[in-house]
Amino acid sequence: MPTSTATLGHDFKAAMLTAIRSLVDPAQVFTSWGHPGVAGQSWDDVIAVDEVEIEQAVATMGTNRSREETLRLTVWIACFRAGNNDDLEKVCADRAVDLLRLIEHHVRQTDTTLGGVVRHCFLTGYRERGDSREALLADGRRVEVEATFTAQARVTGP
Repeated sequence: MPTSTATLGHDFKAAMLTAIRSLVDPAQVFTSWGHPGVAGQSWDDVIAVDEVEIEQAVATMGTNRSREETLRLTVWIACFRAGNNDDLEKVCADRAVDLLRLIEHHVRQTDTTLGGVVRHCFLTGYRERGDSREALLADGRRVEVEATFTAQARVTGP
């Protein structure tokens, strides 16, 4: 249940992290609130709920003065596989996209309101890139996905 009368951004981010943690095996995927930092470096698969951005518009002008809110959350997925094989970048990309699909399906089909925090939530943007820094190539391949999930909600209260 939403806890803020100023914005639901914090609640949206928390609900998304809770949903992601319910979808993945914690022994296989490191999940974090914000950038994973050094702790994430020892994991092959990492998912972080990162930036949340909100926009508000006046919804009603009564005594409640509710606002219509658009929330955008960046979910960052990184997959690494050790080895010096060019095919590993595709392996990493496949895994990262599989994790993204898992989250996308959940918010679009299974828990569309993220526990009642938002009215609806959809994947609205996605970027994928391989990390081909020379220092990393000797150790393995890495792919990062930045996905944007957009939700709508009504903010009410005093």
